[in-house]
Amino acid sequence: RSGARQEVGASSLAPRRKPLSSDRVSSSGHVAKVLLRDVGQAVALNSTVFILGYKALSSGLSNAAIVHSWVLGTACLAAFQWKGYVLVCLYFVAGTLVTKVGKRIKMEEGTYERNEGKRTPASVWGSGFAAFVCALLALWFAEEERLCALLRAGFVASFASKLSDTVASEIGKAYGKTTILISTMRPVPRGTDGAISVEGTMAGLVASGVYVVFALMLGLVNTAGAVACTVAAFLANNFESLLGATVQQKYDLLNNDVVNMSQISVAALSAALFLSLLG
Repeated sequence: RSGARQEVGASSLAPRRKPLSSDRVSSSGHVAKVLLRDVGQAVALNSTVFILGYKALSSGLSNAAIVHSWVLGTACLAAFQWKGYVLVCLYFVAGTLVTKVGKRIKMEEGTYERNEGKRTPASVWGSGFAAFVCALLALWFAEEERLCALLRAGFVASFASKLSDTVASEIGKAYGKTTILISTMRPVPRGTDGAISVEGTMAGLVASGVYVVFALMLGLVNTAGAVACTVAAFLANNFESLLGATVQQKYDLLNNDVVNMSQISVAALSAALFLSLLG
């Protein structure tokens, strides 16, 4: 019996067998099948939504932008399922509606959105590039739950930041009583790149806060993730304003879409970093 116990003890302390290459191949094959299934379902569902909702989509997007939005939506749906898809749709609806606020005033002052407020392909990626990257990484590393949690936070923060920026800009251009340049704190005309107003800033904060709370309610982020997203969105918005007030005017390459892409990337990276620090 003593010998039997020793054998059991020795076997329990023995190192575990390393996975054979065939085990890894089998696991990779399973992941690939799941990935293909999720992407296939996302393609089918998103295509149906876009076909049925084409009229509504065309009110805020050019035809080319609709195609690019389909790619973005499909990736987000495949990676973050219906919850992430709902957030993408929420951003599109809210972002489109707010551009119509104060339209007469903005047209009179020459600050109304180009292309009659319709988004172009560049606008789509200026709003969704970071979310698209987060979605692709989440699909690739689907079995790494901790990494996926950081990617979900980055996804939420990128859209929260862009929605906040859009709301702040549109409300500020229409109803901002005093607009100042963030780099100098001097008064400037409404609609100036890098300009901020109390009215716009407050509206933007409310918009991002509501968006993040909705993501929290959906379960895409936990409380720590919501805090990380809120802080990251605020910092990224100020980064965008500072960029617009300083270097954007000096380089033709830095148009609004490139600056927006930089902003949402900062938001996504910051949210992931903050969440990793918060644990």
